Amino acid sequence: MKTENTTETPIYLALNMSKVLNNEESFNLMHKVGPRVCITTATHPGFVGFMANIQTGILPLAGRYGGGSIHMENALNPVRNYQYTMWKRWQDHDEFHEKQFSRIFELCTSCLGMVVEGPWEPVYGIVKAKMSPVRSMGQIADLGKDFIQQKEFVRFATPQRCVAIGEHTVAPGREKAFEEGAIKTMEALSDSTGFLGYMILKQIGVCALGSFMLDPVSMAETLQTLGANPPRNPKPLFKTLDAMPSPPEYLIHSEWDATEMAQLGFAKVLVNHTIRKIHDDGVMAHLIRGPYIMFFQPMMEEPDWRTFLP
Repeated sequence: MKTENTTETPIYLALNMSKVLNNEESFNLMHKVGPRVCITTATHPGFVGFMANIQTGILPLAGRYGGGSIHMENALNPVRNYQYTMWKRWQDHDEFHEKQFSRIFELCTSCLGMVVEGPWEPVYGIVKAKMSPVRSMGQIADLGKDFIQQKEFVRFATPQRCVAIGEHTVAPGREKAFEEGAIKTMEALSDSTGFLGYMILKQIGVCALGSFMLDPVSMAETLQTLGANPPRNPKPLFKTLDAMPSPPEYLIHSEWDATEMAQLGFAKVLVNHTIRKIHDDGVMAHLIRGPYIMFFQPMMEEPDWRTFLP
């Protein structure tokens, strides 16, 4: 997958990651500021959609992470706030932050009172995707159209679904083998009850402006205001592609009807002999770290980005 152009990935994803206080004030603030950020982001023609997610738990992985559970909505504090934005080109995302820096700075600094860690905004290309559209039960008749069109993957995701995000650090030089193994594993899981789709994402860099990593003078200026006076001449501390991680970092995004169904599906890599072999040889054998799987609930989204996927 090349990162200099868009010929080998349909769209790019920027993932704004933060940990925030898990309280009523934080959620009220997210619902107050979040829509304004999304409306501002939509001013750029390269923007194709977004998906804001709040963490609800983790996969304990048969006790490997026994202190966690699939439902930790009240226990997690701070809690991860993961916000995807989708773009035609990764350069579009950089350009947006440059053009709208003052407005985004004002909006985001109004949220810093709830932030414990972040923001950090890695950028990803899509290695493989098989995602279903977001529909309600009132649109269930649209499934008939999918069958008529002989679509290979016929599902529909509801707004109340579970999102699972799995972190994987891969040994250098084994990226191709890992990608092939991850695809085979997710295809093997695709018949699981409640499975709605997946994406394999490879990190290509980090957006400095989206991470509030500015030149030293501007960094100091950010601490001299509550948001009304943005830095005079902000410059990114580094270029996006200069932050490409080594060893390589991947996220496997999957969606399920419910968290309990996701837990049952992921269990197949341990209790189903055939799928376990696929996962062991294709994924586990190539890792430095992982998998670590977190569960999220979508809060807000503009799902048209899914139409850009093959």
